[in-house]
Amino acid sequence: RLGHAPLGFTSRMLVSVYSTSVHSTSCLGAYTAAARDARRLRHRRLATTGRRSKREISSKLNLDLDLGQVLGTVKRNEGLYDNLPPGKVGLFGLRETFAYLNDPNKFIRTRVEMYGPVFKTAFFFKPAVVFGSPEAIREFKEFEGDLPADAALPETFRELHTEYGALRMSGERHKATRANFGKVLGRSALTHYTPILAKLTRDFVKGTLLEKGTLQPGYDCRQFCLKALFQLFLGTVPPQDIMEKMYVYNEGLLALGKLSPEFTEGQKALEDLQEFCLKHFRTVRAQGKLDNPEYFFLKQYSQATDENGDLFTDERVAVTTILMIWGAFIEAAASMGHTTWLLMRNADKAKKVRAECRSSFSREELDSGKLYLDDVYTKLTFTECAIKEALRVMPQTAGGLRVNPETRTLAGYTIPSGYVLTADPRIAFLNPDFFPDPEDYRPERFLPAENPAIAPDNFFPGGMGQHKCPGISLSNLMVSIYLVYLNSCFDKWEPDMSAEEMDSEDPQYIQVPIVIIDDRYQLKLERNWQYEM
Repeated sequence: RLGHAPLGFTSRMLVSVYSTSVHSTSCLGAYTAAARDARRLRHRRLATTGRRSKREISSKLNLDLDLGQVLGTVKRNEGLYDNLPPGKVGLFGLRETFAYLNDPNKFIRTRVEMYGPVFKTAFFFKPAVVFGSPEAIREFKEFEGDLPADAALPETFRELHTEYGALRMSGERHKATRANFGKVLGRSALTHYTPILAKLTRDFVKGTLLEKGTLQPGYDCRQFCLKALFQLFLGTVPPQDIMEKMYVYNEGLLALGKLSPEFTEGQKALEDLQEFCLKHFRTVRAQGKLDNPEYFFLKQYSQATDENGDLFTDERVAVTTILMIWGAFIEAAASMGHTTWLLMRNADKAKKVRAECRSSFSREELDSGKLYLDDVYTKLTFTECAIKEALRVMPQTAGGLRVNPETRTLAGYTIPSGYVLTADPRIAFLNPDFFPDPEDYRPERFLPAENPAIAPDNFFPGGMGQHKCPGISLSNLMVSIYLVYLNSCFDKWEPDMSAEEMDSEDPQYIQVPIVIIDDRYQLKLERNWQYEM
């Protein structure tokens, strides 16, 4: 039921995630048992010396169970290694890749159930090792910065992400690109963005949602975030047909091959988006408007330099703008939707968030849109915890994909060269060592006094290392402001079973690339008395 309930949302589901036995009785015990059993298996392999019988070799290669796995093992010379992580890759990684794309969260959950928190599989037809144990995370961070990134990505993604995409970069070029991120995503930038976002959110909630009386968390939040980020980064909202190109571009990035129509259409969408952004940037610059507040982002990138100290070309500024909007809008929208749904299902937590949002800002401040970053950070403590907990209970995506260029050891396992490595937050988020009762939605666990054990090594919703998401703070800020206005205008919300395509009180989800509530799901909003017409 992953399509109808968040990962780890029930205790029975959680036990299955960490259990190597259906008889496990506790989350902590299940997680510990999985890790212990994996270690024992590894130690038994290491302890095996001398010549192996044909029967032992057959058992090791799983000859009688999975011919594709056996052929893949031979093809990749995996028989040379005694202590590979448990799991299956297959011959070309087809089965594992398609199983992952069909339901990523379920895929991770069932593999951890079978193999423990470190296992091998295939991502996008490439052999991969997925991990989330504390031991593996600590070791990975020691060498992660030296790993190449580009080769781990699917060919279609590499091409459409362009040479300017940070996910394709390593070394000095990547460092220079990340340095420019700080100018448009750091605290100073967020301070500039806050009142702009407040006005945009005011118009969305007090305009669109109040008028409709309903909210489609998937569609409405996605459309809003796309418009808001175009306004924030480009200084204008394009015509609807241009904005729709972003969806076509996104589908092209995930096309299964360069001959597919999705890839071709994605290329054309990127060209159209680039043409619009390039023309707009050059017009703003020619008119001497780069110092206007709405063009803060373009001003920063008009002065950005690469690893050689050269200014970004106009084309790079335009493409970077597109990539930044693309990288942020679905994640922010997904976070809005998940937090909205989880608060609806947890009335006691919703009551705390609503009380905090309503007491933090006056009606005059909300009407004028005069919200400031320091106030958001200092006054919305529990609200921020609710957002973080939603990111944990409803993980949106995997960690970054990195190629392992040489044979190495990770958490006691041998990782052959050429394998993709990914630190997966979905494994770490349900570790009861750090998140007691991890199946529960408990925002208070993120209060420092409640759970000081939470650290970047066990809570990394945007990934970790040099390719972690640079915009997670911006996303959280957008969700915080959204919740302020939503809770000020509405007393509660519930599934709108009168909607034409609603067949369940729980949503279904679009699974790839970001887990987001399906467009058909709709909530009925109950106005606060101050907004009754």
